[in-house]
Amino acid sequence: MTKKAFKAAMLRGLGRCVIAVRQEPEKYRDLVLWACQRNIAYDAQCEGTRSWYVYTMASVYPNKEPFIAAAADALRKCPLHRGWDLLYLSELLIFFSEDVGRPARKAVVDKYREVLAKMFARKRRAYPVFHELAALEQLGLVLSTSPGPFLRVCSDFGKLYGQKPFLEDGDFEWFFNTKGKIFRADMKRAAKKDGDIARFLQREQAFADEWAAKTERWKQQRETVSPETLTGYALSRWLAKKADPETMEHYAEIYRKQAEPELRAAALEAFSTCRYPGNPEPIIEDADSPCENLQNAAWRALENIRHPAVRDFALANGNRESRASEIFSLLVTNYQPKDEPILEAYLNRWINEKDWDSFHAAGHDIHRAFDPGSGIPHPKHLLPILYTYNPCSFCRKYTLHHLAKHKMLTQEILTECLYDSNEDIRRYAEKQMMKKEKPK
Repeated sequence: MTKKAFKAAMLRGLGRCVIAVRQEPEKYRDLVLWACQRNIAYDAQCEGTRSWYVYTMASVYPNKEPFIAAAADALRKCPLHRGWDLLYLSELLIFFSEDVGRPARKAVVDKYREVLAKMFARKRRAYPVFHELAALEQLGLVLSTSPGPFLRVCSDFGKLYGQKPFLEDGDFEWFFNTKGKIFRADMKRAAKKDGDIARFLQREQAFADEWAAKTERWKQQRETVSPETLTGYALSRWLAKKADPETMEHYAEIYRKQAEPELRAAALEAFSTCRYPGNPEPIIEDADSPCENLQNAAWRALENIRHPAVRDFALANGNRESRASEIFSLLVTNYQPKDEPILEAYLNRWINEKDWDSFHAAGHDIHRAFDPGSGIPHPKHLLPILYTYNPCSFCRKYTLHHLAKHKMLTQEILTECLYDSNEDIRRYAEKQMMKKEKPK
């Protein structure tokens, strides 16, 4: 694998990079060092920060000090508004601390103390985004590897609750709902003797109880909601889940009767997530409306309709650059095997242009075709492209399931998935390997 191909695969989190580093470590040393200084995840909120993935590659080298020093220096300089970089670098250093101990962990502790001091120095809440608060919670999460560090962080957070009136119940909800669940018994025991921990537990539990009550009320409201009180996306979601054909036709008739473009657009939003009943010709006409809102509503509605006229419309508009993603979606919804070259051309174009957002969106459309009850023939020939080039490892795991279902999951793919950046993919690959090795 060339270094260019390696970097591209590493940015997608593919396990082939771990295998390549183990085979030719010196060839890729500078790229692994580069990855130790920045978050390389496409969507860290969904797929995690990939810290284990980069740590595994760096661990191939007998001398880990250059990689630890690079990560520690990057963490020291990391601005607090770079949330995912902060979380990634601190997680990576904690992984290293399991090998080298205190030096790697100290870099995270120092950053935590720096942010904690800034929080104690604050006199009012920062809006709209409280970067110090978010950074402190992330660092607290990473440092809480055992009961002792966890309780020290709880004590710090409890002190903040006591000294800073601008803090609100549940400001450390993420920390409380993750590490707090793991060490709940330790926290409750410590709260009997430590007032700061008791305050932290009380403030977070009060928020958790209030949120649970709100959730129950929302659930009851959703069960009794009347469609007459809904509009737009909310109405469309209700129709998709609960409407009978007569109700669907009722809202379609409301749309057809509207003459004023903005009102027509608002009525058509009822079909932004569910299929419009009947002939789609009125929507196809509105897709060329000079009214931008109506035009956008029409394109969204057409994405849900499988009809020859919609496919013809998509093919006829294939050269509309501004609607490339929507045209791809329409062609997937109306997929026919003879459309394979067209869909593949779109994917290759986005690959060549490095337009990963468009490629990622196309992946969602392809996965939609495999949903039970979609009525769409499976475009399975696109799955290997999707596996190789989708920048999001969270979405890649669904591609693997579809590959397996269609008996397209090769031994090569399965082997590299053992080292994928996504933990769910690694577990899935292990299970598949065990099935293959199990005596018949």
